Amino acid sequence: MKTNLYRGIIIAVVLVFTFIYIVPTAGWMLLKPEERAERLEQWNQEDGVYTQPRFFADSIKGVKRWFQFDREKVVTLGLDLQGGVHMVVGFELSQEQLDEGWTYESMQDRVLRQISRRINQFEAKDPVIQALGDNQIQIQLPGEKDIDRAKKLIMKTAYLSFHVVAGPDETVQTFAKIAANERFKERLIPFLLKPRFVGGPFRVPVGRRDLVAAIVEEVNATEGLLPEGKVLRFSQPPNPWDDDQYYELYLIEEAELMSGEGLRLALAREDNERPGKYQIIFEFDAAAANTFGKVTEANIGNAMAIVVDGAIVSAPTIESKITRSGRITGSFSGPQAYDLAIALSSGALPVPIQEEYSGVVSASLGTDSIRKGTYASIGALIAIGLFMIAYYRVGGLVACIALLLNGLIMLAAFAYFRLTLTLPGIAGFVLTMGMAVDANVLIFERVREEVRNGKTLVSAIELGYQKATVTILDANITTLIAALVLLQFGTGPVQGFGVALAIGICTSVFTALVVTQAIFDSLTHRGIIKKLPMASFLKPDTHIKFIESRRMAFIISVVLIVLCVGAFFARGYENNFGVDFKPGTSMIVSLDTDSNIDVGDVRAKLADAGFGNAIIQEYGGGADLEKNTFSIKTSADLRVSKAPPPAEEAAETEATEESAEPETAEAAEETVATAPAPTQTVGARVEEALAPLAGGNPEAVKIERENTVGPVISGQLRSDALKAIFFALVFMVGYMWFRYNLVFGITAIIALLHDAIISVGLLSVFGPILNLHIDMTVIAAVLTIIGYSVNDTVVVFDRIRENLRTYAGRELNYAQIINLAINQTLSRTILTSGLTFLAVIMLFFFGGDVLHNFSFCLIVGVIVGTFSSVFVASSLAYVWQNWSKHHLISGSGPGRGGRKPSASKTRKRGRSRSASA
Repeated sequence: MKTNLYRGIIIAVVLVFTFIYIVPTAGWMLLKPEERAERLEQWNQEDGVYTQPRFFADSIKGVKRWFQFDREKVVTLGLDLQGGVHMVVGFELSQEQLDEGWTYESMQDRVLRQISRRINQFEAKDPVIQALGDNQIQIQLPGEKDIDRAKKLIMKTAYLSFHVVAGPDETVQTFAKIAANERFKERLIPFLLKPRFVGGPFRVPVGRRDLVAAIVEEVNATEGLLPEGKVLRFSQPPNPWDDDQYYELYLIEEAELMSGEGLRLALAREDNERPGKYQIIFEFDAAAANTFGKVTEANIGNAMAIVVDGAIVSAPTIESKITRSGRITGSFSGPQAYDLAIALSSGALPVPIQEEYSGVVSASLGTDSIRKGTYASIGALIAIGLFMIAYYRVGGLVACIALLLNGLIMLAAFAYFRLTLTLPGIAGFVLTMGMAVDANVLIFERVREEVRNGKTLVSAIELGYQKATVTILDANITTLIAALVLLQFGTGPVQGFGVALAIGICTSVFTALVVTQAIFDSLTHRGIIKKLPMASFLKPDTHIKFIESRRMAFIISVVLIVLCVGAFFARGYENNFGVDFKPGTSMIVSLDTDSNIDVGDVRAKLADAGFGNAIIQEYGGGADLEKNTFSIKTSADLRVSKAPPPAEEAAETEATEESAEPETAEAAEETVATAPAPTQTVGARVEEALAPLAGGNPEAVKIERENTVGPVISGQLRSDALKAIFFALVFMVGYMWFRYNLVFGITAIIALLHDAIISVGLLSVFGPILNLHIDMTVIAAVLTIIGYSVNDTVVVFDRIRENLRTYAGRELNYAQIINLAINQTLSRTILTSGLTFLAVIMLFFFGGDVLHNFSFCLIVGVIVGTFSSVFVASSLAYVWQNWSKHHLISGSGPGRGGRKPSASKTRKRGRSRSASA
C-alpha cells in the first residue's frame, strides 16, 4: 500500500508540473500575433519599473502572468519552426590593421567566431550565423523575445581595461583650472553638478550628456589643460529606475594598467551588499593574474576605474593586492549584468561593427512544410494509437494514455528548462516516443508469455513488468549515456538532439514503468478487467533459424555498404551536401504582383529551375513580414551558375545534335553564335524561375540584395559533432561491456555504424532520382537512427543474456540460444519497427518536400536497423564468440608453429564447454 501511495504522490506532482507549463504553451500558441505583441509590450513596461523584491507581490504577479499565458513558461520554437529576426552586421578594417597584416577574410572569421560565442551563451538557442560577402555577418535569431537586447549584445565591443583614477586633490585642481579657462568656464562648468564628496567625480544630468560629451572631447584635445597623460571619461548610463538620473565624469589615466586579455571567466551574481543590484565576478588565467597582482599592489590606496567599451562601470579603491579573481560592481540590473558577463567571457570584438540592416523572417523549413509535417505527424500518431488499441485492446488504450502523457511532460520540461524546440529536437522527441511505444510492447509481450505459462492476470502483469523493466532500463540507459555525451560535447543541432533525447528517455521510462503499472493495478484491484486479450500474428512456437542465415546477411550488408560508399564518393561533395554545408548565395527577392504568393509555390518553381535544396523564408524589412518578399539561400555560386535545361528540352537538343550537322562552315559559325550561353548568374536564374508567379514578367521579380554566404554548418560544428558522436560510441561500448560483455558492446557499435553508413549512402544512391541531399535534417535523422539502432540491439542482447542464464546446463548450443532470443523478441521487433515505419512513411509522402531528406533517411534507417538487430549484431556476436573459443582451444594451430594441445586437455575443455552451454 505504501508503494502505491508514494507512486500516486509522484504521479500527482508530475501532473501538476505538466499542467502549470502546458497551459501557457497551449494558450500562447492560440493567441493571434497582434495579441502576443500587445502582451509582450505590456510585460516589458511592467518589468521596466524597478521594485524591491517582495514575496507575496511577486507571487501574485506570477499567478496573473500565468493566466495571461506567461511567455517565460512557453515552449520556444527554433528558427526552423517559427522564424525570427534577420540581421546583418558589417565592419571595416583600419589602415593600422591592414598594415599589421589583417585581411578581411581573416577578420571576418574572427568576428564570426566571437559573435557565435556570445549568441550561444544567450537565451536565443540554435541561431544561424554565417559569413556574408567579404566584411559582413548574417545572423538569424529565433522568436520575438528580447530581440533588442540580443542586438545590443551582438554590437557590444566589450573591451575591458583598468585605469588609475586621479586623486581627490588632482581632480579638484584640474576642474578649477578648467573653470578658469576662458574657453570652457561658461560652456562646461554650468552644466555640471557638484560631486557628492570632495575630490569625487562631477555629475552630468542625463538630458545634458550629449552636449557635455562634445565639450569634454574638446577639453581632452586641448594641450596643457589636463595633467599629462590624463583624460576625462563618462560613467555608464543610469538605469531608468535609479533615483539619481546622471552620469559621472572621472579624471583617469589614459594609459591602461592592463586590458581584459587573459580573462578566463565572468559570471553575473546578485550583490548581497546592495539588494536588487548585480555584480560581475571575474577570474584571470595564470599569466594575467600575475600581471594584475603587480599593478594592483603598486596602486594600493588609489581608485581604479573599470572601463568597458570606454564607459566607466565602477571605480573602487584598491585595498590590497588582487591576483586571480575580483568583482565589478555598478548599478547593474540582472539582464545588464548577465549580458556584460557574456560579452566579457566571449572576448572583445577586434573591430567595431555596425548594423547594416535587420528584418524578420518566417520559419526556415517553410510554413507550408511545417503545416504538412504537422498534419502528417498527427495522422501518424492517430494511426499508431488506433493500431495499439486494435492489437492490444485495453492494454493499447493504456499505452495511448501513457504516450499522450509522455508527450505533454516532454513539452512541459522543454518549457521549464527554457529549451528551444527545433527539428533535431523533434527528431529526439520522435525517437523517445518510439522508445515509449517499444517499452509498452515489451511489457505486453512479457505479460502474454506469463499468461501462456499459466499465471493469473495479476501475477502475469507483475512478472511482466518485473522482467521487462531490466530490458527497458538497459536500452534506455545505453541511449541516455549517448544523449548526455552529445549534450556535453556537441554544439548546435547535435546538442539540441541530445537535450530532447535525454528528457524524452526520462519521461518515457516514467510513463511506461510507473504510470501504466499504476493504471493496471487500479483496474485489476477494482475488478474492472478480468483478463487482458491481445491479438497475435506470430505463433508461440516460431523457430526461425536466423544464425544459420548469417552468411547471406553478411553478403547483403557488405554489398550494400560497398554500393553506398561508392555512390557517396562518385556523387561527390558538391552534389551530396545541401546548402547547410556549403557556401552559396543569399538574396532578398520581392515579386511585384497583387496576388498573395505562397512560399510553397516559390519553392516548387525554384526546384524546377535546379534549386531543389534552397532554403526559402518569407521576409520583412521591419517588424512584420512583407507581402511577396522572400529570403532565399542556395548553394549555387553568386557570380555564375550552370542552368540545367528541362529534361524534354535536353533530350530534344541531344537528338537534334546527333541527327543534324551544319552543311557549311558559315552554318556552323551561325549555330555557335546563336547557341544559348551555357551559364548565367544565380540572380538571373531566380528571376527567370519566379517570373511565372508574377504574371510571366521577369521585371516584376526584383532582387533587392544579393551576397555570397558561408555554410550554416561550420567546420568547427562538424568537428564538434564528430567528436561528440565518437565519445558517445565509446561510452556506450563501456556500459554494454559492464552490463553484458565486450563482444556485445563492440558488435552493437558495428551494427550501429552499419545502419548509419547505409542510411546516408542510400541517400546518395537515390539522391539524383529523388533530389535528395545531406542537410541539417539529415543530421537529425542519422542521430535518430543511432539511438533507434542501439535500442533495438540491446533488446535482443538482453534476451540472449537472460536465456544464457535460464538454459545453462541444458542441451542448447550458443546458436540455438541466440535463435531462441531473436524468435522470442520477434513479435516486439516487427511491431515496433512497423509502427515507426508507418510514422516515417506518412511523413515522407505527406510531410512536404523540405522533410523528404529527413523522412527518407529515417525510412532506410528503420528497415536497416531492424535487419541489423536481427541478423547482423547477433550473428557478429556468435561469430566472434565461436572464433574466441576455437582460438583458445586450438592456440595458433600446428600449421603455424603452434603446439597441438594434448588429448586430456582437449577432453577437459570439451567437458567444461558442454557444462557452460
